[in-house]
Amino acid sequence: MNGYGQFCAVARALELLGERWTLLIVRELLLGASTFTDIRRGLPRIPRATLSARLRALRAAGLVDNDYRLTEAGTALAPVVRELARWAVATDSAALTEDDLDTAALTWDMQRRVDAAALPERTVVLAIEFTDRPPADRRYWLHLSRVSVNLCRQDTGAPVDVWLTSPTEAATRWWLGDLSWAELLRQPGVRVHGDRALERQMHRWFKRYVFTPEALGLEQPSPSR
Repeated sequence: MNGYGQFCAVARALELLGERWTLLIVRELLLGASTFTDIRRGLPRIPRATLSARLRALRAAGLVDNDYRLTEAGTALAPVVRELARWAVATDSAALTEDDLDTAALTWDMQRRVDAAALPERTVVLAIEFTDRPPADRRYWLHLSRVSVNLCRQDTGAPVDVWLTSPTEAATRWWLGDLSWAELLRQPGVRVHGDRALERQMHRWFKRYVFTPEALGLEQPSPSR
């Protein structure tokens, strides 16, 4: 018997959704992923074969269509994903660890959470250097404009307007909402340098993580964030 063999609705749901990576694939689709590559960029550590297998299962269950879109039944999982995030943020049972720190996943989330209306009228380049990571995962470049956002892992040669250098954990905790921008800048090893006017506004270019404590209603909004 492959399933739990229980009539309970929770058990029946977990037979489909309880496999490793499945709900994270749903999360990526809820956040706007529309291709196989998009999903993999949001989940850098998932093996290609595993992603293919999970997508087949989700299609067979009627949660995803052939164009990488959630069906009505798939979209109905949004509150489930949100409540899982709320539980993790509100308790100490799923605390952030070193193994959770992934610069590729972090920067991919940053590029899809840009507030285009807050950007300058011209295209700007933000370079991010994670000072505690090996060369392959150390530097990323975000080319930001009001009409497009591009994340690059190689230097294209375009002039950099602002550099953010930071240990991975500090940058991640700012993104998650654990640190305000002002608190991030006071962390050891964190530095912002470049165009002074852009330095002062760059943190407003991002909406940050979709499940910050503030977004989940777990704390009062702070003007400094």
